[in-house]
Amino acid sequence: MRVSLLVACLLFPLVGLIAQEDTTNYQRAKRLIAQGTHEEAMELLRPYLDEERYSKLSGYARYHFARAAYGNRQYELARNVLNQLLEPGAWEPADEARYLLALTHFQLSAPSEALGLVDAIRDEALRREAYEASYEFLKVSATSLLLLQYEAYPENLGLVMALKEKLESQGSLSSGDQRIYQQIRNSAYTGMGEGDKIATDNVLDVAVVLPFNYDGGSGVSSLQKNNFVFQLYQGIRLALEKARAEGVAINFRTFDTERSTEKVSQILRDPFLKKADVILGPLYPDETAEVASFAQIYEIPQINPLSNIDDNIREFGYSYLFRPSVQALSQRVIDYCRRFEGNRIALAYSGVSRDEQLAGIFTEMARRSGLEVVKSQKLSTRETRGFFESLGLGNEEETSVDVMVIFSDDPNIASPTFALVESLESGIPVVVMESWLYFNFANYEMMESQNFHFVGNNTVDFNDEKLTEFREAFLEEFKEYPSSFVYLGYELAALVAQVVNADQGFDFRKNLDRRGFQEGNLTFGFDFSNVRYNDYIPMLRLEEGVLTIEEE
Repeated sequence: MRVSLLVACLLFPLVGLIAQEDTTNYQRAKRLIAQGTHEEAMELLRPYLDEERYSKLSGYARYHFARAAYGNRQYELARNVLNQLLEPGAWEPADEARYLLALTHFQLSAPSEALGLVDAIRDEALRREAYEASYEFLKVSATSLLLLQYEAYPENLGLVMALKEKLESQGSLSSGDQRIYQQIRNSAYTGMGEGDKIATDNVLDVAVVLPFNYDGGSGVSSLQKNNFVFQLYQGIRLALEKARAEGVAINFRTFDTERSTEKVSQILRDPFLKKADVILGPLYPDETAEVASFAQIYEIPQINPLSNIDDNIREFGYSYLFRPSVQALSQRVIDYCRRFEGNRIALAYSGVSRDEQLAGIFTEMARRSGLEVVKSQKLSTRETRGFFESLGLGNEEETSVDVMVIFSDDPNIASPTFALVESLESGIPVVVMESWLYFNFANYEMMESQNFHFVGNNTVDFNDEKLTEFREAFLEEFKEYPSSFVYLGYELAALVAQVVNADQGFDFRKNLDRRGFQEGNLTFGFDFSNVRYNDYIPMLRLEEGVLTIEEE
């Protein structure tokens, strides 16, 4: 561990300290220490250790002698000399001696003594360097040791960062460890060489933090075209480049989380993240919680591009969902179901977390609103036919339900559902997610005739000429049509560039509230006023082959 430049270059006026004494060897010794010639420096400094002859100069000589001993790996010798300097009244610049002695104790595997010395440092700049040194020494320590030291020195940000990374590297945490992790997560980013948030300039700085290599590998250049994260990024990049071409001052950088919390921690120490005006991403819950905590500390809007689940951002006031929350989706479907005759609902859902949450929230809302969920089932492909048959659909007898609701984006559930609804010809309303419109096996004529209704989830407006122009331009550049992830990425970045810029100002929350409902570039639109998710959830239906918004 090197001694900091502040300490290594410690200079002081010699005039008046001693009279008529030759300090040539003293000055030469300091130069030799800077060059790494420690043994020779120690020999040159030994005569100056005589306090009776050299008075105050001997204190400085002892300090530099200890530096040379430290550099020569003579840690016991350095410790003894520095302890003498720290005796009451022995030497005035005590913080420098404490810092060097702390490094020495770290080298001697005595972290408790080292951390106690760091805690005693009063000089702000030197304490920050001591925190950095603490991190470098402690990051390889056992979790049990770090937990013990954290109880005694919770303000040492280097210790906090080392413990945080250690806890994140573990496969699972005990309840006690989880409690401590929650305590330290926020404080971990407020040190380690970082000051307050950088003042806003007139350039929109966007950090794109996405798990490009979510299934392994490294490097964006090696990604396949069917990588959904890469497709999302394609849309983001196109929108930001278009805004830049239209005169918006934009600077953006991309970071790959590689599905690693350790990598996320590394990313968040990049100076650009603290400078950013908006963070786009990440996607997965563990990464989102980490970035959301950082965004909360530095008051940076952070947006999850794809998720409907707000569990990991609810406690963080600067985190947003680009799509509607599960709560908002559930409420919208409940309100919509009440327009039909009858109150009996059959509910099906897939096993992914969003759909299970939707089903649970929807069921509770239905109970409170007077609707009856007569059947609720988690579906797989094999169970779809049995679910329909259990409802008595297609029989001559009266069906047991009035509305069917299916929460799923799974094409393996959508495909048999289309076939069964068409063959059974029950005619009851079927409410599904708008993602079903994108499936290449979907037949618009059949979906219209069989009474399908679609829950808007940042839905693309297929009838808009701007979408046609976008598709053709994308095809010309990339030799393929854009996917739904390209649309979402484009809309997200376009919205950000419209809301936060030099003309509109950089207060994301204030600008969203002021704008209210906003028309989309490719979608039906957004409304983030007074909420942290898209609260515009149109219900859609096909009429004469055209996707239209149903009247409220």
